[in-house]
Amino acid sequence: MEAITPDGELIAALEEERKKSPELAQAIDLHHEVISTRAKIEAEAAHVKPDEREVATQVDERVPLMQRWELGWDQESFSRLSGQICDVGARHREDLAPQFNEIRSLLIEEPDQTQSIVTSHLREGKVDLPEHPDVDQQLLSFVLVNALHPFLQAHAAVLRPMIRDEKWYQKRCPVCGGEPDFGYLEEKVGGLRLLCSHCDTVWTYKRGECTFCGNSDKDSFFYYLGDDEAYRLYVCDKCKRYLKVLDGRQTASKPLLPLQRIITIGMDVSARQQGYR
Repeated sequence: MEAITPDGELIAALEEERKKSPELAQAIDLHHEVISTRAKIEAEAAHVKPDEREVATQVDERVPLMQRWELGWDQESFSRLSGQICDVGARHREDLAPQFNEIRSLLIEEPDQTQSIVTSHLREGKVDLPEHPDVDQQLLSFVLVNALHPFLQAHAAVLRPMIRDEKWYQKRCPVCGGEPDFGYLEEKVGGLRLLCSHCDTVWTYKRGECTFCGNSDKDSFFYYLGDDEAYRLYVCDKCKRYLKVLDGRQTASKPLLPLQRIITIGMDVSARQQGYR
């Protein structure tokens, strides 16, 4: 499997993109500061030593590796980083400052809940908070993904090289089990590559069906083309999910997928306005 994009490379790419796309300045500036902040965390190397046979068994059983070799993370560093990310979000998006401040309080002032929140986020992709019904789940996910990123990267760096991509072909990430939030059609054969929303692992999946529910009915699973025909917005009317996809056959060079996730925020807005999530 291909290596994850280092934060330093992503930061440099964001700076270049800001020059070319000033209309995206707000989104780019927010992500630039968040990524710069999380890049300062030096997570310890993962203390796991799976052998090839163990990994092969997990992959054959279609079980993400982190369900067997769980993520190790330092709660003090995580809490500090999550607070910093909430502060960055509140500064850049004053309209969302109350929501970011609520999440900050939840993750820092109630440390007993932090472990269960992180565990639920990693295993289920969502967090049930009946005692905090007003917490914005989308913003909470944004904070958790970025605050866990240094630890996920350190852990995934050990596990990812042991996975044979052609053995997986599942909807969820083979490393952490996260859902994809971006796709890429390879430039030569048009094969679909998915980008994990949690740990940035990239893996191959079959085309022609929803990457969330498996729906392949062409009347309820289809895509809209972007203005330049390089971008596609795949939508599913069965599960009401969407996936942003870049067609590599329409681009001059191989893209930086974590960058593409950020600069296509307009597609997210469009999809949500149409009732997809």
